[in-house]
Amino acid sequence: MLRLKEKPTEWIKFTAVMGITVNLLLAILCWQGLVSGWLPVAAIALAILSVIAASLRPHWFRGFYRAGMTLSFHIGQTFGKLLLILIFFLMVTPMGLLLRLLGKDLLQLKPAPEKSSYWQPAKNNRNFDRMF
Repeated sequence: MLRLKEKPTEWIKFTAVMGITVNLLLAILCWQGLVSGWLPVAAIALAILSVIAASLRPHWFRGFYRAGMTLSFHIGQTFGKLLLILIFFLMVTPMGLLLRLLGKDLLQLKPAPEKSSYWQPAKNNRNFDRMF
């Protein structure tokens, strides 16, 4: 569940961060030669004016904050799930298949007939005075 901070300072910070982000992206595009030189200058002026306006009238930017944070939350959730799926199928699954092909039993799940008991004694750490 998404919990937004309903404070005017958060709205101002969000507006400033969005202005910086847009300007960085435009600077990279200008450096690559994909955008003309006047567009980053205009974006800088617009970002400065937006931060000044957000400082003077923060309630104007509440909807922008709420929409942006909601959108970024859902994008983060989606990309997080995709990243976990990729890690599982590209790293964990091949490693599990390789261990199975090599006959490894890291969790010792197969019964061993030579063992009379699967009991393992607990580790005895009696040093309670210095636990950390």
